[in-house]
Amino acid sequence: MKKILSVLIAVLMSVSVLTVAAMPAMASVSSPSPVVIDENAKPTVEVNGQVTETDVTYSPDPNDATTITFVYTGDGELTGWEDNLEELGLVEGVDYTAVVNPDGSYTIKLISDEAIIAWNEGKIVVNALVNFPETTQPAKKDDSKKSPKTGASAMMLAGGFAAAGAGFAVITASRKKNDEE
Repeated sequence: MKKILSVLIAVLMSVSVLTVAAMPAMASVSSPSPVVIDENAKPTVEVNGQVTETDVTYSPDPNDATTITFVYTGDGELTGWEDNLEELGLVEGVDYTAVVNPDGSYTIKLISDEAIIAWNEGKIVVNALVNFPETTQPAKKDDSKKSPKTGASAMMLAGGFAAAGAGFAVITASRKKNDEE
């Protein structure tokens, strides 16, 4: 009986540890996106926070409509790019990727359904940051009321339960062993 109980507790502990180790791998699996990009959708394009229809152009990749490249064509020195994708609740590397190309253009790759829906609904804003020699632009104030996401994840909670279960099994096994001696 002691051996059977010992083996059962060992198996329980092993399953607990393996379950915690396998959870992140299961969580990172994604399925193909069923949402189709709307070719008529238009983002808002800006230069230094001012909407423009001439100084920034954009075009989707002919082979992949979810990859859009923005090009600054106006006067002035392009110093960088901004977008509002994080403000929309999208996460870089999960929902989208954004890259400044060697030629100064800006490419966004929409990965998740949420990112494609934001594009289709016209919620995406891309801002070209430009220095004009004769004027200075004030810094853009971030007055958003959204705070960064913090807190324990469900993975940490599941890991805590698994560790508690394994600890309980070890304590129970050692008490049984002491009682039998």
